[in-house]
Amino acid sequence: MEPSEYLNAIQTQGRALLAAVDRAPDATVEHCPDWDSAGLADHMRNVWGFMAAQVSAASPDRPARPDPDDASTAGQTLDALLALLAGADPTAPAWNWCPEEGRTVAWIGRRMAHETAIHRWDAENASGHPSQIDADLAVDGVAEALEVGWGYRLRGPAPDYPEGSLHLHRTDGEGEWMVRAVDGALQVTAEHGKGDVAVRGTASDLHLFVWNRRMPGLEYFGETAAIEAWAAVSP
Repeated sequence: MEPSEYLNAIQTQGRALLAAVDRAPDATVEHCPDWDSAGLADHMRNVWGFMAAQVSAASPDRPARPDPDDASTAGQTLDALLALLAGADPTAPAWNWCPEEGRTVAWIGRRMAHETAIHRWDAENASGHPSQIDADLAVDGVAEALEVGWGYRLRGPAPDYPEGSLHLHRTDGEGEWMVRAVDGALQVTAEHGKGDVAVRGTASDLHLFVWNRRMPGLEYFGETAAIEAWAAVSP
């Protein structure tokens, strides 16, 4: 996907997220049970603000801290992030927790598109009317989740990957991933194959699965405990 497509996704998914929160601010967020929808919006305000600070700082060396006295609303913070990304060179430096060669504005745009899409679904699910994630965005989201969410955490590589392999198979178009741990590091290949366990479903449902949201339309093959262990790798 192009930077402009990520920017459009942040805008549309962010607006939809905030609209869902307005419909049911007190609703419990199923997959983030410590939050109601208003708490989810505040979380996103903090995330958008943190990422905006990285774009503004333009340094790959250390994380920048947002202004602690900033009283902007979630909507205002979203607008500020969109404006910064729209005016920034995608190749410009910006800190993130992945290896240094990937610390760019482009990384921020991609990460925010998918973070916002997943939590847009959470907010709509809380309000009772969740819609699927766009298929093209979701396919890229699966790849990004495996690379970033499963591959790295804020403190570096994720620990204790399950034994055996996981195969993810998209049913509404092209898209397959084989996932396994090799010498303690996650190895992901885009290929057809037979994993020790497998999950089949639409791009949207697979995107939600890799963020540990289990959709009723998914098909599971193999030992339940192994599938649960892979899903639990999600941060």
